[in-house]
Amino acid sequence: MQFRTGAPRDADLIAALHTESWQTAYSGIMPASFLDGPLLEDRKALWTARLPSSEPTSGPPSEPISGPSTFENASHLLLAEQDDTLQGFAYLIAQPDGRILLDNLHVRPARKRSGIGRLLMTRAFGWAATHHPGKAVYLEVLRDNAPAIAFYERCGGRATRDFWERVPGGIELPVIEYVWTPEGVKTLANG
Repeated sequence: MQFRTGAPRDADLIAALHTESWQTAYSGIMPASFLDGPLLEDRKALWTARLPSSEPTSGPPSEPISGPSTFENASHLLLAEQDDTLQGFAYLIAQPDGRILLDNLHVRPARKRSGIGRLLMTRAFGWAATHHPGKAVYLEVLRDNAPAIAFYERCGGRATRDFWERVPGGIELPVIEYVWTPEGVKTLANG
């Protein structure tokens, strides 16, 4: 497994995997008309907007991550590849409240439970611990996504609040926030 920082040229690959992941994980949770309809275009627009307009300058895009992120420290996109195929990705964003949001963690559905998600979490939390020391990491997960909840709990996440959120597709769904304290971030980052 190779890990690298995502670049603008990866937007379509990331959008396709994001779409495949949602179609699998959210089947029966989100409207099929959205999952089988405009989802791919929605994800393409999201990733095109999120990725910077220029390539990283500290090395070739395929260079493994070994130090500080090549993007601004406000966000970080980590890709996991094997045999030149995107297997998963994680995306973190520094928030105004001082915490770090793990906004996306997706693994190719056929590769779930293979350890890729855990490797992505470890490396993503390593980025957070290095670039935002002493900060908590949190994520939001749909309450009906039981496999993801079980994974986050195995990784040491603690449920801190429940709320309803309007999600793409125009509906409101129940969400649970999971948090890792700064100590939990360091623990997970150290594998």
